Amino acid sequence: MIGNAKSQERMNSEQLKANKEVALNLSKAIMSGNWEKVDSLISDDFKYEADGRPAIGKQEYIGFMRNVLSNAFSEMDMNFLHIVAEGDLVSVNYTNEMTHVGEFFGVPASQKRIIATGQFIREAKNGKVTAEWQTTNMAGLMQQITGK
Repeated sequence: MIGNAKSQERMNSEQLKANKEVALNLSKAIMSGNWEKVDSLISDDFKYEADGRPAIGKQEYIGFMRNVLSNAFSEMDMNFLHIVAEGDLVSVNYTNEMTHVGEFFGVPASQKRIIATGQFIREAKNGKVTAEWQTTNMAGLMQQITGK
């Protein structure tokens, strides 16, 4: 019985480690602009919810990351401050230092180096991210780029 419990604990630990890797690799692929890898890490039935906006699917998510975020900011350096995994969920508290080089939600490029902060929870199953819930300190981000 004790051997089975230890074996199950080791399997659970390995699965949690794999889930963390998938969750973090998605962010790393986005930051590096590796859109094929981004696509391969997200399940086709993926759902994304952020900051009280309606949920979007895989293609809308990739489109936002590729056409809005990556066009508005460059030299992204994302740091994962806290990573906690339980079951299929991986929670990450992050900072993302980046340069504002293009229009972002109506604000023209400021060329300022800013630090975005936030949290996300990603659900990982069978080596893919199936869902994400995110909050971003958008007020702090906008204040940095506008100076207001």
